[in-house]
Amino acid sequence: MLPLLTPEQMRRADMAAIECGVPSLVLMENAARSAADILQKWLQPPSASSPTVLIACGSGNNGGDGFALARHLACRGWKVMVWWTGSREQMSPETLTNLTALEGLGIPTHHLPPGQLPPPPPPAEVVVDALLGIGARPPLRSDVLPILRVLGSLPARRVALDVPTGLNAETGEADPEAFRAELTITMFAAKTGLFLNEGWHLCGRVEVASLGVPLNLAAAHADTWALEWDDIRQRFPLRPRISTKFDYGRVGIIAGSAMMAGAAALAANAAIRSGAGLVYLYTAGRIHSAVLPEVIARQLPSTPEGWLAAEALPLLHELLERVDALVLGPGIGVAAVPVVAELLRSIPERLPTVIDADALRAITPDSRIPSLWVLTPHIGEFARMTGEDRSHVARHAPWLARQWAQRWGGVLLLKHVPTIITDGKRSYWNL
Repeated sequence: MLPLLTPEQMRRADMAAIECGVPSLVLMENAARSAADILQKWLQPPSASSPTVLIACGSGNNGGDGFALARHLACRGWKVMVWWTGSREQMSPETLTNLTALEGLGIPTHHLPPGQLPPPPPPAEVVVDALLGIGARPPLRSDVLPILRVLGSLPARRVALDVPTGLNAETGEADPEAFRAELTITMFAAKTGLFLNEGWHLCGRVEVASLGVPLNLAAAHADTWALEWDDIRQRFPLRPRISTKFDYGRVGIIAGSAMMAGAAALAANAAIRSGAGLVYLYTAGRIHSAVLPEVIARQLPSTPEGWLAAEALPLLHELLERVDALVLGPGIGVAAVPVVAELLRSIPERLPTVIDADALRAITPDSRIPSLWVLTPHIGEFARMTGEDRSHVARHAPWLARQWAQRWGGVLLLKHVPTIITDGKRSYWNL
């Protein structure tokens, strides 16, 4: 798993590295060297033997990263031009050291005082945005806008250091004129805002530059993680040659109705393909022809309209005693919610249970659920369950998901971009 940090968590991780004895100037140097490696590899093969790059730097530490990157690229034969804004008095010692080094080495730099328009830009194959770092929030300052407009007008590849200027590194909200990158080289660990809201559109490909310290320093400050393929593979170990279906669990699926038999088929087939040994499908609808023959399917008593009927409850109670995990809800329809609400009171707390689709209508803002239950709403269902405004949910999904998971208990899997899985304490995102 990869740690995803907020700006505040990133500051604490930086301080932890410094407290371990790694000076801030060394961290900046390592970040710039790693960024140069990433940039050079990304541009391969370059259109010219000596690529030309224009780097726009601010006076904060993001600008310091840009100054150091300029030096490393110049050492590799790149033709480098640096624009910088702000003042030397605003710079940290590390940022000022790297600007002074550029000037001492004769690498071209041009200062842009506040209110002064940028000069005609040189022809550049790549432009790099190192204007504002993770501490900046929209709206953009007036002194930065003219520079961004010039950078955006150039027919060049676009790269952002740490985060694109104009993007909130925590929430992914952005100024309308934020820098739009093809590649974002973020420092030490990815930031949450790169994968939320406008972050998806502004960051392009995201690569993480090393600060030359172990990643566990960043991980120690994270409460949000991005899932990787290896995290999933580890949960599907190789099976012993001598084993049978009875060794791999029994899944019960209560799904479907006369109008939505396909939902039951999809759920049952997915359970088979995920590796369950025995899958029991109990459905009020017809058994769809797409249901795999391995599925043990049973039709339940239904209403004249084809919805799950209360007369099915004794059979469902028997199913609860037979299975090791339960899926409840796909395709059951709104009319079945009273039966679902009654059934929920009978599910043993020991039984891992996924509640999906219209079964979620039985969950209210005041509900409390066992720790082994998983609620799987999409944004619209989640808004209905909580009474929150849908657009508010869409823009603040990670924080609302964590808040409501704490309130309900259990696990919440919010189907969004990204998919958010949380128990209220830690969150895992499927990017």
